[in-house]
This record gives sequence, structure tokens and C-alpha cells, in this order.
Amino acid sequence: MRRGCLVLAVVIAVVGAAAAQTRPYNVNMKDVASASGALRKSVEASDFTASAEQARRLEQLFKETEEFWTKFKTKDAIDAAAGARELSASVAAAAGARDAQKLKTTASGLGRYCTTCHDSHREQMPDKSYRIRP
Repeated sequence: MRRGCLVLAVVIAVVGAAAAQTRPYNVNMKDVASASGALRKSVEASDFTASAEQARRLEQLFKETEEFWTKFKTKDAIDAAAGARELSASVAAAAGARDAQKLKTTASGLGRYCTTCHDSHREQMPDKSYRIRP
């Protein structure tokens, strides 16, 4: 009886963890927008701690974005998300090194990845909402 309960608990934990990792894509994109805005403000203020925190947050969010597009095998979107993830890591490193010039330079490059993907895979609907095109 105890062994059955243990197996059931493990199964529930694994399924729960998998479900917790899957968030709606629009929620991920809203989080990216929020973190990007916060990063811009912290870079302008030369707040290295906040910049590093937001860059690490973006790194994780772009990893989720990359995983989302991998399901569709959409190479350009996967590449854009991977590039943004890698650049976010560079931003975090520049903030950690307290290198203001490198921080500004690397952070300013993030937007191009967003624009590339949005131009190819986002369509505005008549009600002003958006839908994605894999």
C-alpha cells in the first residue's frame, strides 16, 4: 500500500512540474515586454543589480520562447529566441562586471530579435489583438 502511494505521489509531482513549466505563449510575451521595459530603465539609470536581474529573467523567458517555437520547427523564430537568450546572458555578464558601456551596447541589441520574429510571426487582428503564425 505504501509503495503504491509513493508511486502515485511521484507521478503527481512529475505531471505537476511539467504542467507548471507550460505557460500560455501570450503570457510569456507579456513577461518579455515587462522585463524588457524594466531592463531599459535600469540600464538608463546605470543600475547594475537591477539590469543583471532583468537580463537573467529575459534569458529564462527567451528559453521558454525558444522551446515554444521548437514545437513548430520554425527555424527563424527558434534562432531569434536563441539569439535573444544568448544576448540576455551577455547583458547580465556586462551588468555583473559593472561595465556601463558594454551594458548599454549589448542591451540595445535585444530589440532586433523581437522585431525579426514579430514581423514574421505575429499578425494583428481587427480587434487589435494578435495571433501568431508558426
